[in-house]
Amino acid sequence: METTATLNPILTTICNQFMSDPKGFVADEIFPEFAAPLQAGAYYVFGQNANVNVPLLTPRAPGTPATRLQTPVSNDNYNCENYRIEAPAPDEERKKYATYFDLDKLKVNRIVDTQRINRELRAYTLATAATQNATIGIPWNDASSNPKGDVDAAKEVIRQQSGMRGLSLVLVISEPTFLTLQYHPKLVDLFKFTAAGVLNEEKLAAYFGIRKVVVAYNIQATNNEGQVFTAADIWGNIAWLGAVNTAQDLEVPTFGRTFKWTAFNSEVSINTGGTGPAMTATGGGPDLMSIFTYRDETVSADIHRGDQYVQEKIVAQYAGYVLKGCLG
Repeated sequence: METTATLNPILTTICNQFMSDPKGFVADEIFPEFAAPLQAGAYYVFGQNANVNVPLLTPRAPGTPATRLQTPVSNDNYNCENYRIEAPAPDEERKKYATYFDLDKLKVNRIVDTQRINRELRAYTLATAATQNATIGIPWNDASSNPKGDVDAAKEVIRQQSGMRGLSLVLVISEPTFLTLQYHPKLVDLFKFTAAGVLNEEKLAAYFGIRKVVVAYNIQATNNEGQVFTAADIWGNIAWLGAVNTAQDLEVPTFGRTFKWTAFNSEVSINTGGTGPAMTATGGGPDLMSIFTYRDETVSADIHRGDQYVQEKIVAQYAGYVLKGCLG
């Protein structure tokens, strides 16, 4: 049965431009994308010894084989699933806007935000459930606390368990935790003679001796439908620390990856590898999402459908650590 839905290259381009805006989402910081030409396949999983199990070399005798590198990994499988959502653009609603195309862009923006919130929730659930963790002894909103000492202890566990060191690490904190650290007396005293203004993410990264600090400021509604609105930070009252490597190399250890099927909206070829219509507009690379459009006369609306084939996977679980109870 043929479908009337057709790929909309203009809205797909706009969609992927929205997707490229960080907007306080941190899923990509923990699970960087890996462009997968196959919808499903095997990938390497790194154990505790993957980074430190280096063969000891001895002089090679003439006519004997050379020592060969064997990465100590196991295999698991990914399967990029389609997270599809539709947004109707009714004719009656379209007439409220100055130009014909305004409503379509707003609907695409809603599709993107919905996809990203759901991806953020998946990333949070996966990252916090499968990671080494500890509860902070003195919460960071207590002046006597020692944020650096807590993070240093987590860094050392990661180094001992995976071989990953500070400059490969990313720290994810919620906005309330970020605001608290900006005025923590130990940090204020440390930077008062060297840096003017409020502490930012770069200064915090230098303080903790890591590559990057990322602030997650998005929230979600926690009330049931029809009840009084209540909201909470998606990343709650924790800090996540872990090693992140964005290289398109399955043999490079990193805490997690997002496998994104690149061929769902275009044919795979030697030249394109399965890239979509937004490649040129976004500076190259596969589309993160595709927008298809069809007409539904029963509701007098153009229907915009967002398709995204992804799966988040933990690659090296010992390269991550969760600090609980940051603010008590």
